[in-house]
Amino acid sequence: MLNDSLEQAAEFAASAMRSMQERGIAPTPANFQIWYSYASGRDPALNRAIDILASNGCEFSEERNAEIYEQFFGVDAHRAAIEAVGNRLEEFVSRIAGDIGEARDDVAAFGNRVADLSAPVAESITAAELREIARTLMEEAKAVVSRGVALERKLDAAKSEVMDLRQSLVETRKEATTDKLTGIANRREFERRLQLEAQAAGETGAPLSLIFLDVDDFKDFNDRHGHKIGDEVLKLVASKLRHRVREKDLVARYGGEEFVALLCGTSLEDAHQVAERIRTALAASIVRNRTTRESYGTVTASFGIATYCPGEALEYFVQRADEALYRAKRDGRNRVELAENEVAVESVDIEEAITPDAAVRDEAAAS
Repeated sequence: MLNDSLEQAAEFAASAMRSMQERGIAPTPANFQIWYSYASGRDPALNRAIDILASNGCEFSEERNAEIYEQFFGVDAHRAAIEAVGNRLEEFVSRIAGDIGEARDDVAAFGNRVADLSAPVAESITAAELREIARTLMEEAKAVVSRGVALERKLDAAKSEVMDLRQSLVETRKEATTDKLTGIANRREFERRLQLEAQAAGETGAPLSLIFLDVDDFKDFNDRHGHKIGDEVLKLVASKLRHRVREKDLVARYGGEEFVALLCGTSLEDAHQVAERIRTALAASIVRNRTTRESYGTVTASFGIATYCPGEALEYFVQRADEALYRAKRDGRNRVELAENEVAVESVDIEEAITPDAAVRDEAAAS
């Protein structure tokens, strides 16, 4: 906003207010930031996300607006939190350095004092003078020891403070890379890892595959059962993803009901098998209300898979997986499509009967 002229800013602000009014969105500072940015067109990813939501008829609820803000602007808050921890750490280091410096000065001063008092010892002095020198040295030694004990206590306290600072930094970094609703990685973390893994794949020649997944008919599900139950479905999808990939792979919420899985060292064929396992596990899951045990039915998803070609633009890599996902949606949903060819992958038939035990294990904990 700071780079906009007064005329531009007024135009973008008016457009933002109209957009919010048309959609029944409260004009909070966070919502205004979203729609001002949308009006300016500076963030194509934000505009694309909003346009997709609008074309799908999604309601811009309070929860949805908060999710958009977290995805595209939450990084600023996390950066501020990290800077705050850094400032605390800098103050702490300065304080400890000062305490240690004072202790070093005390020891140096004591050494000089010992040297000064020791000089007369080489000469002829009386016993009374020797006792006075010894008494003075003892008193000053006690003072140095006392200050040393005080420094030790400060350092002990500092250890605890360092641990607190470290934990704060770990938590802040985790928040910056984690989707709040599902607990898996967010889109920013996916994009960061994608760059690293693509670089590694280019250097080693190891395959890198990307699975794009979108929950089928999610808007209709939300309209029938409400956003709270819809959130439980998203948590279920995240859980199925997380438990069916390896620890070194990355699963992330890409936005809305879209998820991605970045499979390191995995060929297209192996990624296809992983996607089928996830797809069938989802289709066999029953979503129930935890209190009433009411069944909301099953959940299905469509998948698109692409394998990275070293040297290709990452945007194109993601686009190829996204286009494969679109074909899966177009050709009937609840299926897997590969980006490398146009041959549809036949879906495995959904089991019509689920044993009670399996149903209980696979149920989402809806509330």
